[in-house]
Amino acid sequence: MDALLIFFITTAASVIGSLQAGIVNTAVLAHTVKRGPEAGRRMALGGSIPEFIYAGIAFHFASWLLGVMGIDAHGVALLVGSILILLGLYFAFLFKPVFDLDQVNVKATGVRKGFLLGMLNPQLIIFWSGVRLMLDTLGITRFGWIETIAFGLGAFTGALVLLLQLVRLGRRALEKWRPSTLLLLFRVVGGALVLSGAIMIMNA
Repeated sequence: MDALLIFFITTAASVIGSLQAGIVNTAVLAHTVKRGPEAGRRMALGGSIPEFIYAGIAFHFASWLLGVMGIDAHGVALLVGSILILLGLYFAFLFKPVFDLDQVNVKATGVRKGFLLGMLNPQLIIFWSGVRLMLDTLGITRFGWIETIAFGLGAFTGALVLLLQLVRLGRRALEKWRPSTLLLLFRVVGGALVLSGAIMIMNA
């Protein structure tokens, strides 16, 4: 039962986390426009696989961290709040999305290129560590291999769902996603994350 709940939570978190207009999202859109929906879907599949890998790494890293630190629910809330604030500050002031795919030297196509582009995003470990720690605050305490797989599959599924929606949007989305507008969006998202983290810390 916990595994199923973890799957749904991480799927939702993955959809939300994948809303950022990173290089994989941009590549899927551009590939769809250039080569059609089928090519876009192949790249979306490849771009979603790293979510599973990084989520699995984060799951065990955060579990190890909790075991070593031996913190209680109060401490977990403080830790998650701190991670949210750090992520928020990163998106608000440091994050610079790449919209020019010529800047990325990856000589591959389809699934493989999507996979390689997704692997260029190791900050996913931080994001998924925060999600894993959040599970403790929700009262989920069983974390074995089944839960790990459910966690990773949820991350993969959420990312794939969003990327497939981008394939459907195609050129219209690419035309609407202007860099200046998206940079402002990231600032707003970053501010919201900082506020959420601060509230969580105050409540703890």
